[in-house]
Amino acid sequence: MERAYWLAWSQIKDVGPILIKRLHEYFGSLDLAWQADAASLLSVDGIGLVTADQIVRLRSRLKPQQLLEQHEAQYPQFWTPADPDYPRLLWEIPDPPPVLYYRGPWRPNQAPSAMTVGIVGTRRPSPYGRRWTQRLSRCLSQRQVVVVSGLAAGIDAYAHQSCLDSDGQTIAVLGTGVDVIYPRNNDQLYQRIEETGLIVSEYPDGTPPDRGHFPRRNRIIAGLSDAILVTEAPERSGALITAYLANDYGRHVYALPAGLDNPTARGCLNLINTGAAMVMGETHFVTDLINTIGATVSHHERAPDASSATPDVEETAQKQEVAAIEVELEAPLKQLLAQVPDVPTSLDKLVEATQQDTSVLLSGLLQLELAGVVTQLPGGQYQRT
Repeated sequence: MERAYWLAWSQIKDVGPILIKRLHEYFGSLDLAWQADAASLLSVDGIGLVTADQIVRLRSRLKPQQLLEQHEAQYPQFWTPADPDYPRLLWEIPDPPPVLYYRGPWRPNQAPSAMTVGIVGTRRPSPYGRRWTQRLSRCLSQRQVVVVSGLAAGIDAYAHQSCLDSDGQTIAVLGTGVDVIYPRNNDQLYQRIEETGLIVSEYPDGTPPDRGHFPRRNRIIAGLSDAILVTEAPERSGALITAYLANDYGRHVYALPAGLDNPTARGCLNLINTGAAMVMGETHFVTDLINTIGATVSHHERAPDASSATPDVEETAQKQEVAAIEVELEAPLKQLLAQVPDVPTSLDKLVEATQQDTSVLLSGLLQLELAGVVTQLPGGQYQRT
């Protein structure tokens, strides 16, 4: 059973989530990776002689099936990437948790077409940050967007609370065991999420708060989200770590602007200055989400046999509209469009591919963006619509 090997690999010292996923990708299964000799393990990027020898030595002391039975008896509620309920969006990041403990009835894969947005920020928000967090969370929830946050004090709590008050769906990602409420004054909020939503953690039950756990927790918030929204954060903030990770994972990043005299908003202004999309209001935010993330969400909801399905009428009309625009483009813009890939790519790579002056290239990209056939993404990246 592959599930047993995900658990067993997670017990090997110095083999973290990144290496475990690489092992899975290289060998095709962690069962086969478990049987591999030291020489074969050396073929996996990131494994050297010392690590390979250590793996061989340590795994000889473990019996995966026996380990699984013991773990299931002690912690009955956990997923591995081998389980059908393991969140598909989370699996896409380079370092997904090999073991994810959970509580609550909701399952992300039961609503694969649902968009998810992580809302994060300071633990000490201003009235402005609190008000806009509540407004944006409520607006998202009313449109069936799942809100993800960390159940911390401040922005996290207001995001969860406003979502629940709007009968929305929310996921809380903890830096403790899923049975440990931190901070303690969030106990009622925890209970509400446990009743209707989902609480997850990569740490087993009983794990207490630890300063090092929370930055690691942030990658799971980013990994579970199609987009990250930072509503208020100072220059040094864990929320910014989440935003940077989301950007690295190719997720969209949004930030709420505020006044220059508000020190708890400096982090948001820095994000906007470096390419994050600026929130201009509820309607603007939701419209931009739909326009930029709709294609990503439809990708997550495809069934294995989707290639044989009949295209949706609306989707067909959109494709025909884009094709018509492409036909009407002038020759130089058509040539430029042909160089823009379907996946996000940086301006530097486009300069290299097109051999155009940067100012000329930006002018052409702007015209293509106005024509609706190219989209500019956070971080100064571009892709075909």
